[in-house]
Amino acid sequence: MKLFSNKFEDFVLDMVTDIRSEAINPRRTVVVNMDTVNGFFKKGAMYSPRLEEIIPKIAQVNEYFVHSGKIFFVDKHSENSTEFNTYPPHCMDEEECSIIEELKFFSERSNAVTIEKNSTNAFFVSDFMLWLRENMAAVDNFVIVGGATDICVLQFALSLKAYFDQLNREKDVIVIENAVQTFDSEGHDGAKMHIFAIYNMILNGVNVYSI
Repeated sequence: MKLFSNKFEDFVLDMVTDIRSEAINPRRTVVVNMDTVNGFFKKGAMYSPRLEEIIPKIAQVNEYFVHSGKIFFVDKHSENSTEFNTYPPHCMDEEECSIIEELKFFSERSNAVTIEKNSTNAFFVSDFMLWLRENMAAVDNFVIVGGATDICVLQFALSLKAYFDQLNREKDVIVIENAVQTFDSEGHDGAKMHIFAIYNMILNGVNVYSI
């Protein structure tokens, strides 16, 4: 099979079913909104129309789990961020670091927490590790939306799943395929990298659904 052929994409997407067909307890679920900020979804060096196009799906997931807890990871950097050795400068000002308007309603509710991050992998943020220690017993399902599929979403999902496996904890790490996306650039085909990341996560025990 040719890697990233149409058949490969069809094979991956055939594994994806609608999350609304699953019996998931919203009271034991948290929606993880990964970098759903203006600097990725509306403007700036890391902005992509591919990401902007999925905003309605991200909002739909948050609405479907309206009574579930919410985590909003916010990318925020200083001028000397070592991440800029790999990626162009981004999310250094208040506007780019702001959660997109379409999700403000959910981010401002009492069941939501906002956590700033300075690297691609939100799992290692000390504030998240503290939140996880305090809330792990009460949460069975971690539903991930946002961007980018093959970078921040992939790293967080795999780290979280491996962490639970190490502890032998039965937790469900979930990614909503049509509510995550990545960017196009020279040498980075967004469509192919999105499918690669989805396939990688499925292989590593992350459950992938659509909405």
